[in-house]
Amino acid sequence: MNKWAKRFLVLTLSTASLWPGSPRTNPRALERGTAPPAQIEAYKQELLTAIEGMRKFTQVMVDMIFSFAELGFQEFETSRYVTGILEREGFRVERGVAGIPTAWVASWGHGRPVIGFIADIDAIPSASQKPGVAYHDPIVEGAPGHGEGHNAGQAVIVTAALALKRLMEQHRLSGTLKLYPGVAEELLGSKNYFVRAGLFKDVDIVLGAHISDGFSTAYGVTNTGLVSTQFTFRGEAAHSAGAPWRGRSALDAVELMNVAWNFRREHLRPQHRSHYIIVEGGDQPNVVPDRATVWYYFRETDYARIKQLHEIGRKIARAAALMTDTEVTERILAATWPTHFNKVVAEV
Repeated sequence: MNKWAKRFLVLTLSTASLWPGSPRTNPRALERGTAPPAQIEAYKQELLTAIEGMRKFTQVMVDMIFSFAELGFQEFETSRYVTGILEREGFRVERGVAGIPTAWVASWGHGRPVIGFIADIDAIPSASQKPGVAYHDPIVEGAPGHGEGHNAGQAVIVTAALALKRLMEQHRLSGTLKLYPGVAEELLGSKNYFVRAGLFKDVDIVLGAHISDGFSTAYGVTNTGLVSTQFTFRGEAAHSAGAPWRGRSALDAVELMNVAWNFRREHLRPQHRSHYIIVEGGDQPNVVPDRATVWYYFRETDYARIKQLHEIGRKIARAAALMTDTEVTERILAATWPTHFNKVVAEV
């Protein structure tokens, strides 16, 4: 795990050297006491040594966050644990930011550049798994688990930030460090709200860490954006054996919508992705369901196509309601657009 922290720190210092106050981009920076490129390389070596000395610290963080395994918006123990470490190291922590109880911003230092670090912290439903076991073997059957490795990213950025903070203190380097948690990332639940709340307004660069099978960067538009939305159909209940003709099944509407969407897939771009689950489908078989809900993710590669895909879903929902003589309402849970990574940072 520490090899990730090392590489992450090297990237941090490299990108910091691109700040307009650095000699690489502004010769006058030397007059203000900014370190020349040779000194930056020396700093990198100091950091690599420091991170190696934090190997156990990093692994303990990885394991602790793994043990919490909290779902989105429920990451209370994870947040308490991480912010406790940062506060003991001198970071100022603002909790409950952007109206999210488990969200926070931890800040240290002053002046420019302002460097942000972010990594996700939420777990996945029903993904409980014993560590180091290559087959399905849950710790607690049906419990959440870190099936996407979100226990690792936060440990990496905290290690990176603490090592960089100590180097900045030792060499009296100016700059501000900010750390953020990716709350409810699986539900698209925080980063877009962080932006809306202005939490990145004065930040010069944000570096994110996410576990993978290799160390790589990318630039430009990557991944898909999506709309997360629920369609709720309302009909009329009736006894399924005694008087089914009096009922109007909301579950029939959900099933018709899903069938129609699956037929429509043939005529959608191969880049698109869409998935759904039925979250509400009635109470028992002998009662015609008067209420049923289906939850969709509509994914595409740009804003216009995401909107278009979402609108197709809306039309199909209305058609399903028309066919079953039910009513449909929609509740948009979240939306986010594709990630756009910085070319200069990626190349560094």
